[in-house]
Amino acid sequence: MPFVVVALCLALSGCSVDGQATAGAGDLAEKSVSPRDFPGGTASRVPAPAVPAALADLTGRPLHGSVVPAECTPVAVPSDGAVVLVGPSPTTPTATFTSAVAHAGDTVDDVTELAGRCPHTTSGSVPTAESAVTTEVVPAPGRDAVQTGAIRRTISTGGPGAAPMITSTTTLMAQREDVRVLVDYRQQGGEAMSPEAGAQLDALFDAAVDAAFG
Repeated sequence: MPFVVVALCLALSGCSVDGQATAGAGDLAEKSVSPRDFPGGTASRVPAPAVPAALADLTGRPLHGSVVPAECTPVAVPSDGAVVLVGPSPTTPTATFTSAVAHAGDTVDDVTELAGRCPHTTSGSVPTAESAVTTEVVPAPGRDAVQTGAIRRTISTGGPGAAPMITSTTTLMAQREDVRVLVDYRQQGGEAMSPEAGAQLDALFDAAVDAAFG
């Protein structure tokens, strides 16, 4: 079940990233999509205590542990004021869609520039869970008056003596000033995202951009 997979990942320090709260950041609930905007017409809001881990999965900065090489560590996205929703894929039982709106201290161009310089990294911590991450910058959807970017990651996670778990993600981003939208498709396995899933991701991204920026 997709929600079981997501809950497990959020609970593992090795597959989550830093989303430290920042005092004074405004609440972004009015800039978020609603569950009915998701491909399956349903989604659940991630509870506040789990938002840092959810943002972690979207951005690639370990909540516990580190990134190797260290200079490839992504900038943290603050969890304060952020809204994250996760919904199941209506066609693939081991896949999920995520939409997040959060404040950001860097730009989407900064994110994609770092990703382009760091195609192969290791993140997490030993002996709990360490991940080998392959990152690719892919063509971004064009949108008026916002900065956009897109990243595809393949993540191989496993502890000592355990078979690795392969996860593939495609993340679309849009940003205006300090507000960033991230929309993500996450599936088990290393195969490419299907055309149907790609169309669903694009539609959710359109809804998220409209909700956040009008």
